[in-house]
Amino acid sequence: MSQQEEFQSAVSAFNSSEEGISIAELLHIFHKRFKWFVIGLILVVFAAIAYLQVATPQYESQVSVLVDPIQQSSSFESMLNMSASSTKIATEVELITSRTNIDYALSTLDLSKYHNEDGQDYRDEAVLGKVKDRIVVSTVKDTNIVRITVTDASPEFARDFSNALASSYDNMLTGIAKNSKTVQREFIESQIPINDRMLSLASDALGDFRENSDIIQLTDKSSLLVEQISYYALRLEPLRLQLAESQVFIDSYSASLKQAGVEGVLSLDQLRSDAVIAAKLNDLRAWKTELTMYESLSNPAGNTATTAPTTSLNSSSRVYVISSAISEVTKELLNRINALTRSYANESNTQALVQVLTTEVAIEVLEERGDVFVAELSKLPILERRLSELQRDVMIYEALGLKLREMLEEVKLIEASVTGNVQVVDQAILPLRPVSPNKLLILAVSLLLGAAFGLLLTLGIEAIDASIQNEHQLQKIVGKEAPVLGWIPMMKISSKDKYPTLTVYNDPLSFESERFKLVANMLYNQEGKRVFSITSCSMAEGKSTIIGNIALALAQLGSRVLIIDGDLRLPSMERYFRLKHREVGLVDFVTKNLPFEECIVQPFEKVPSLHLLPPGNAPLVPAAIFSNPRYVKGIEFLKTTYDFIIIDAPPLDSASELLSISKHVDGLIVTVRAGITSKGSLFDLVTNLKTANAPLIGFVFNGVIPGSFSSYGYGYGYGRGYSSYANRYGGGKTGAQKSKHHSRKRSTGWYRKRYKQDLKTRGKVVTEQFEALLAFGPHADFRTIQEFKQASSDDRDFLTFQRRQEQDTKPVETPKPVETPKPVETPKPVETPKPLDDFDELDLLATLEDDPQAIGKKRGE
Repeated sequence: MSQQEEFQSAVSAFNSSEEGISIAELLHIFHKRFKWFVIGLILVVFAAIAYLQVATPQYESQVSVLVDPIQQSSSFESMLNMSASSTKIATEVELITSRTNIDYALSTLDLSKYHNEDGQDYRDEAVLGKVKDRIVVSTVKDTNIVRITVTDASPEFARDFSNALASSYDNMLTGIAKNSKTVQREFIESQIPINDRMLSLASDALGDFRENSDIIQLTDKSSLLVEQISYYALRLEPLRLQLAESQVFIDSYSASLKQAGVEGVLSLDQLRSDAVIAAKLNDLRAWKTELTMYESLSNPAGNTATTAPTTSLNSSSRVYVISSAISEVTKELLNRINALTRSYANESNTQALVQVLTTEVAIEVLEERGDVFVAELSKLPILERRLSELQRDVMIYEALGLKLREMLEEVKLIEASVTGNVQVVDQAILPLRPVSPNKLLILAVSLLLGAAFGLLLTLGIEAIDASIQNEHQLQKIVGKEAPVLGWIPMMKISSKDKYPTLTVYNDPLSFESERFKLVANMLYNQEGKRVFSITSCSMAEGKSTIIGNIALALAQLGSRVLIIDGDLRLPSMERYFRLKHREVGLVDFVTKNLPFEECIVQPFEKVPSLHLLPPGNAPLVPAAIFSNPRYVKGIEFLKTTYDFIIIDAPPLDSASELLSISKHVDGLIVTVRAGITSKGSLFDLVTNLKTANAPLIGFVFNGVIPGSFSSYGYGYGYGRGYSSYANRYGGGKTGAQKSKHHSRKRSTGWYRKRYKQDLKTRGKVVTEQFEALLAFGPHADFRTIQEFKQASSDDRDFLTFQRRQEQDTKPVETPKPVETPKPVETPKPVETPKPLDDFDELDLLATLEDDPQAIGKKRGE
């Protein structure tokens, strides 16, 4: 599992109910990882500078124009009806960036005059690029003023192209407006000759009929039917002309939009298929049918066919209601069509669409009513019916001819009044300074973005660092039930010291020694607890250093201390005390029933109260050693002999016997290495210990770099007062140098590098190893452990013992290899003490360990 995976798994478990990070922690993280903030800032600023070096300067030129809607600015109708003014120019603005307008504007320019930074002219499409992307069109709010902005690397092209766009745009809008009126005029002119020819034919037919028949005049009924039919025919013809004119305008306008590149134009069939429009047209048809019935009933006989019928019913309430309903339906149709065509249609186009739809309904209703009177006329005698039809045709064509000529004159006036739709307000001028890149703005933004990126980088580096860096993080993981017994500063390893990391022995008055003594006092004050086990999350986290220093500090307090090396796979306590490995130890006591007198050694000759029980031969099943009844009884016996027993337990991630060891101790202590121990591994260790109900009493925070940030970072600022204290008692120079060295600010990367260097240095330190000196025998103060036990309860030799202890606190100079006395061989005791009665029982594990085949497996043979 990677550190990041460990961190994520740990955070999800123990951070769910914790408060967020404090401001003080944020400031400390920023201070500790300031270099990453600087790196992020420099990267962004350098990227901005690099962009400024390679970016091509862009120049911007702008032309302002006043745009009038097509349906008003160039029509005679707008002069007659000023109240119909509108500022809806969305379609006109859209036409500025149409492909037709851009191509026409480019065709008016000499592109060979413009060059890029490489000297290539703009006639090459690859050099010119996509011009439309460099055009920005904006409108001034609540006005018809439009600003056309062109951005380009050539200032001359930006200016000339802006003016060319305005000129070509004016021509386009003028052409669209004029073209629609021209089409209407041509259509009316083509209809007049046709109507004249039809009128001539109808007159000739009426004259021939009167000459060849005896009927000169129609009856009253025939006249009434002819008048009704003529009335509907006269109403139908203008409607048909109006319908044709509107359709011509719509077709012309749609063609102009498509030519300009506008897409999504809806046809009349698509509008008719709309559900809302279809429903409104049905309502309109019903209202117009009812209104037409009232009009046919109110047309008296004798009225001329060219005159609209008048009656008192026009002022009746029903006709008024019908007219109001028709107006309301027409308004709703206009709103609906305007909503569907808002993206491209102007007001005149929308009104034309409404007019076509409503006119079609009116024509349909009038044709239905006219067919009723035609059917009635068909029941009259043939001659009378023929005469009425001929008179009706003459009347219709005469009235229609007058209407067509009236409409022609009106369209001619409108066509003649067409003028330009675009008026230039401000011409585009030659830009002198580039608008991009804006160096000051980019540099300012890069500083802000760089600061933000640097801060994010700092927090990101902190987030992916799964190691425990301060006491706050440690307490956050382990909770408040298990306290931090103390913190140990990071020590500099020197090959000149006899015991490189045994600072209590090397410099008893140094600050580092006092930190170990503080932890020793914490254990000393644990009432009723005498057996402790010290472990760690993983290897090389300072467990042996803490055990050795704490044990020596307790011995200096006058206590009898026994260290048991319980790491049977990778024992380290013998090597820590520079002792040669002995083949007799804890395993032999448990499996071979050897007495303690042959297993326990004395690491320091002048510290008789500190003993060590080495592991001995490597067992086949390490976990079985600590579950053996002989081991359990041995621990109970040693508790009555020694004041403190400290067991070096292996890490849980490397060995499973930690849980077996924890069952027979009074307290379990976990060593945490600052900057090295991962949060996930510590959380897993604490969880497993709590699950196994291990007597966890606290933690020791090791490898801390003293500083000025209290419990944050690796710093625990102790100032300079302690160095002066150490100077007064002879060990202060080294301590002061270390204090000055550690007070400097160090990063996590530096810390880990230093940690690895220390491990490497520790592995290369060549030190002479001494023969282990048995703690009991003729050469020692006590021949047997029973005598040692008895002496521990007898204070007759207390003053002598205390005097010896005080003498042993003085640092011992490292003997030169040549002058090192030869180790004294332990003589065989004349009378080997009998094993204790408590350990005389049969042990199956001893049988297994004595198996010759098992011995071969243990030694890897």
